Amino acid sequence: MAVGTGITSPGDPVAASIEAGFFIGCAIRTLSTISGGHVNPAISIGFLVLGQITVIRFIFYSIIQTLGSAAGAALLKAIVPANKTTNDLGIIFPAPGVNDAQAIVCEMIITFFLLFGTFAMIDPKRIDINGFAPFQIGLIVVINIFATFNLSGGCMNPARTFGPSIVAGIYDKSWIYWVGDMTGAVFGALLYGKIFSTTACKRWIKADFRRCNAGDEETFDDKLATYKKTGPDENNH
Repeated sequence: MAVGTGITSPGDPVAASIEAGFFIGCAIRTLSTISGGHVNPAISIGFLVLGQITVIRFIFYSIIQTLGSAAGAALLKAIVPANKTTNDLGIIFPAPGVNDAQAIVCEMIITFFLLFGTFAMIDPKRIDINGFAPFQIGLIVVINIFATFNLSGGCMNPARTFGPSIVAGIYDKSWIYWVGDMTGAVFGALLYGKIFSTTACKRWIKADFRRCNAGDEETFDDKLATYKKTGPDENNH
């Protein structure tokens, strides 16, 4: 779908961002209980570094995601009239005047926020987030594309641009999106998972509790249960 928008509406950030955001939201909602609805190798590597999928599954997902993108590009090449498409089949390139390093940094930043936001939205132990997670993740995609469409192209998904590259035989800048997107994804997933997730926060609090209550036989979980029943100990205030 994203490739189709790139082919039929080249240079239009509104069409590209809204279509991509809605498609991602629908794909996550449709496939989340089957495969996880990753759609994107950058999402898959985030799950990998947090130990939520295996290396084999990550490799398999990445191959299938790329082949799916290539199949979509080939299908669109076959059904879209030549006067309504471009020879590059919607491949994402850095904008004119944007060098490779700048494009990589842009992609790292937006993919970092995509992964950080995604894991925040799907954190199973958070009770402060209300709403429809697939829509919220799709909205992050929309914002990121708007922010960088005229810089790096706002890819966030190396399979999205590598699939059309395979069909068109154009690989000049594909490596930018593998390097930038995958690097940003790793940092975004690790930062949320290891520091900001509810599990990580509880681990930090427990560690502080042990340091502050050395010799106290009552465990953190015991004190937490007591707090929930009676409220804070007034003697400690």
